[in-house]
Amino acid sequence: MTVVTAVIGALARLAYRVVKARAEVRRAEVAQQGLSERVRFLPPGSRLSERSADREVEILIGTSAGHGGER
Repeated sequence: MTVVTAVIGALARLAYRVVKARAEVRRAEVAQQGLSERVRFLPPGSRLSERSADREVEILIGTSAGHGGER
């Protein structure tokens, strides 16, 4: 009986980790989609800066980041 309980517990922990990982991926997808939507409507030369607890993004619209641009 204790073996069955241990197996059920292990399966429950595994299922929790899978669900948690899928939720994190979905949150990242939604955040990326929102960022893409905001960038799409900005005119060339615009700058979009976004900060959150776990990331910082700066996007220059219509410019080439590696070709002579100053920061």
